[in-house]
Amino acid sequence: MADQETWLKKTLADILGDDRGLPDYVIDPLRKFGPEDLDELRRDEREAVTSAMSRVARQSRDARGGELGEGAGRPAWVEGDIDWALRAARAALEDQPAGKRSEKANELLADCDCPAATGPNPGGEDPRTAGEVGEGR
Repeated sequence: MADQETWLKKTLADILGDDRGLPDYVIDPLRKFGPEDLDELRRDEREAVTSAMSRVARQSRDARGGELGEGAGRPAWVEGDIDWALRAARAALEDQPAGKRSEKANELLADCDCPAATGPNPGGEDPRTAGEVGEGR
């Protein structure tokens, strides 16, 4: 289990471009994923997933930046940021043509239990309540 946690933290930090270290709770939504989930995707699928995750997680985190006050730096990552990143990853896989998706992409989509990434821009949502119906809107 420790090897998987190490892999998750390193991989997520690479995707997010963050070298500050990630707290355990941030990787909680990702615990069911392992190296094979990225390795078995086609290169374009993997790039689409990681790019979408990075972009949307940053949007979510940056939307909370105003709460800190001027000069306070970037806020820490929260689980809601990763929730939005997972939604974006799902959307990135769904955007791949169905007949051209890898077997792993289809498997991940079939097993995905995160909500679709439809609706308002994640930057407009309260990431602390991401995914809760009627909250943060």
